[in-house]
Amino acid sequence: MKHTRAPLWWQMLRTGVTAARAGESGRTRFLALVMATVVAALTGAAFVASAATFDARETRGQARNPVMAEHGQQPKALWSRYWDSEQGRQYSVVIVWPLTADAPLPPGLPRWPAPGEAFLSPALAHAPADADFTHRYGQAVGQIGQTGLATPGERLVYTRPSQAMLNSSYLDPIVGFGSIGPSFGDLKAIESDRATQLNLILLALLGLPAAGLTVAAARMGAPGHDRRARLLAVLGANRAARAWMDFGAAALPVLTGAIAAAALVTPALFFNLTLPWINFTLAATDLRHAAGSLVLALAGAVAFVIAVTLLLQPSADRRTDIRVTEAGVLRRLALAACPAFLLLAVTTGPLLGGGQRSAFGYLFAVLGVWATLAPVIGWITARYASRMAAAAHRTGEPGRLIAARRLAAHPGAAVRLVATLIIAIGVIGQTQLISTLLYNRSDDNEYVGSARGQSMALVQAADRARPSSEFRAALPGGIHMVSLGHVNLSPDGSSSRRLIQAPCADLTALHLPCPAGHESPEVTTQHLDRRLRATTYAYFGDTPATVRTGPTARLDPEDTWLVVFTPDGSALDLPAIKRAARLTLSTDSVIRPLSEGNGSNILGLQARWIPFLGTIGTLYMATAMVFSSLSEFIRFARTLAPLTVLTGNSTIFRTTALWSLSLPITIAGAGGVAAYVVLAQPISGGSQGAQLSLSLCIELLVLTLVLAAVAAGAASLASKRETRQWRPRAD
Repeated sequence: MKHTRAPLWWQMLRTGVTAARAGESGRTRFLALVMATVVAALTGAAFVASAATFDARETRGQARNPVMAEHGQQPKALWSRYWDSEQGRQYSVVIVWPLTADAPLPPGLPRWPAPGEAFLSPALAHAPADADFTHRYGQAVGQIGQTGLATPGERLVYTRPSQAMLNSSYLDPIVGFGSIGPSFGDLKAIESDRATQLNLILLALLGLPAAGLTVAAARMGAPGHDRRARLLAVLGANRAARAWMDFGAAALPVLTGAIAAAALVTPALFFNLTLPWINFTLAATDLRHAAGSLVLALAGAVAFVIAVTLLLQPSADRRTDIRVTEAGVLRRLALAACPAFLLLAVTTGPLLGGGQRSAFGYLFAVLGVWATLAPVIGWITARYASRMAAAAHRTGEPGRLIAARRLAAHPGAAVRLVATLIIAIGVIGQTQLISTLLYNRSDDNEYVGSARGQSMALVQAADRARPSSEFRAALPGGIHMVSLGHVNLSPDGSSSRRLIQAPCADLTALHLPCPAGHESPEVTTQHLDRRLRATTYAYFGDTPATVRTGPTARLDPEDTWLVVFTPDGSALDLPAIKRAARLTLSTDSVIRPLSEGNGSNILGLQARWIPFLGTIGTLYMATAMVFSSLSEFIRFARTLAPLTVLTGNSTIFRTTALWSLSLPITIAGAGGVAAYVVLAQPISGGSQGAQLSLSLCIELLVLTLVLAAVAAGAASLASKRETRQWRPRAD
């Protein structure tokens, strides 16, 4: 009976599946490829989620934009918006007043609020009770629906003033909602170019570590794969046949990883997912709309891991005694590219004031440095190994001689060992640098988080504001207030000095003179309360103050400027002050505590993304380091086992492990820290620049030495155990 032989590709595929189970480090490589596929898929999903979130928030943002009434159109409602803030985080408060029975509702509202009522977003409705959001803008009667929010966690308020407060601020006539153009709310606080910046950060902190983990997984058990490739080449197998075998060895773990990644991502399609630490909520609706892109990201992750596995397999004519001078094309490219990337990073220019192009160039150079530094370290180690071998030969140190010749003959082993450590140092270092850069560019200052920073606030209201006496009467007890104005006000808003006016008790509480009659003494800037100087610097600079005794009132032609404070530096009841200002002074009053400077701490809040993503990237690299080190330990142990049995010298374990593993790790740690210091220079310096952390440098160097010692000890123990199990066999 004639049997049909299976095609060659199918036989090679089955051979690869069998070899993966029975080969060197088979189970460990299986787990490593599963983890690499999961990580690659989750990284791709992060890019998809970022794009979907930015697109959806733009769509919902434009849907709630007001359509202004044109000349001759009958307005349907009145509309206005202003910023409020809580602990430095800005959010929008929208004032509405319907004019007709058929006025279209703002998206997300079930009905128009009645006079004195407000609708809050869930993030504000569920805020702590001491923030008093339920009464700050009137009586809260409901929540804004998801269709009216840019993101599920957005802070937003719709409020309708009382009849008495209707004319206390400016309201624009509108005919509906859905205007194309700039949006408000979180979309205003987080500019559109943040999408590009976030993708660059995702690439640096997640993409590069994911690639490092994939490379480490693909080269697990490399000696066994290399031997099979050379044997198949001798038997006549071409590159395509060997690729089928490699594909078979990786197919099952990659498929398992894809299934696991899909299981992790699927719940986010049905439930809103709140990310820990940064407290950002991903909308399940947005991810469902991007389900097709998520499937493509999963398929791309599978293709990426398979491609890396196939591309990193050795060529058929590769020898085992490769000298450094015969390095491959990729290594020579890395040796040339690494210093070029370093030069690009240094000469790109600082991120501050450098614009989007400067930021992109710097981050591109950073990625290039960390991606090419490992081959450079491997080359340095191998070059030094030849000299170390000569020295060991003269002194008669067998362990050092074996290690040196091994490093010189196999520089790729050193690269695999240190690549994950270098990328981990890069992720940690860039996380620290970008975090301090964003934090220093925010309005955080010495008063943030302190009671003194909450002891004074600047209140600003337009000329339609109601009398400040009503506001004073609504303030809690123990609070003082003075009014500010400009003296010799110029058309451009500048002034030669400021005017401070208040009753005598309030002036005395601020350590100011209490002049009688028409006297108006001048007080230099240095003699003003330090809190007052910091609170009003953006508007008055270092100008002196003219002090007058009188009632608190509007002193400028347009805006009303008031300062409320406690004399002893204790914290104000800011929710009560904000409620009093909105309900008695002006619906669009701006209340800015001393701790918030002249704006928002939004960059400081956005900076929390950096340690969040950096921590995930570091976990990726820690996983890669475990697999990479384990692979090298196993290879090291099996290489030394027969030599140790034949010589009977157990000391060789420690010395060979020390020089084979500890030396490359130590060089990599020092090189990684040096690269971190160099890459910090373009973005450090100045009050708004990043801060190079010397303590982090020391910690990374100490951690490197600890890892080097642990690696040497673990390899030595593995070698001893392998020696006890070793038996001569045909190879």
